[in-house]
Amino acid sequence: MNARRLGPLLCFWSFGFACVHLAWAAGWRGGLPADFAPISDRPWFLAYDVAAGLLMYAAAVVAALLALGRGTPLLARATVVGSVLALGRGLPALVFDLSSGELGGVGFGADVWFTVAGILGFMLARTVTRPRAEAVPVRPCRSANCPTQMFA
Repeated sequence: MNARRLGPLLCFWSFGFACVHLAWAAGWRGGLPADFAPISDRPWFLAYDVAAGLLMYAAAVVAALLALGRGTPLLARATVVGSVLALGRGLPALVFDLSSGELGGVGFGADVWFTVAGILGFMLARTVTRPRAEAVPVRPCRSANCPTQMFA
């Protein structure tokens, strides 16, 4: 895949989950179990939701810049760091979910989200930092078996 496809995909992926985190921080209860306390009673989760939402908005902007070819090596490195953090959060939890058979709910969805975001981020960073192949000079064919002269 190229950056023009991966960038928007990661941008929308990050933007969508950022909106969900900030909605949770604002008190929305969508997807959360009924026994969860309100966000006002969970200050650490409030801080986490706000921080995660803002970081994901930043990730969406960086992905868009990389897709448009306006990214810098610093933004590509930031994408790699974000991908490491996303995979560090998502992959172990996803393995635990799969091994324990807990394949539903917000927790499982978040684990899948972080894992996919990490993979997409690595793919995007690799795409924009990969050295471009240089054109190979074409030498004229001077033999009798030259493909252009075979049918002449």
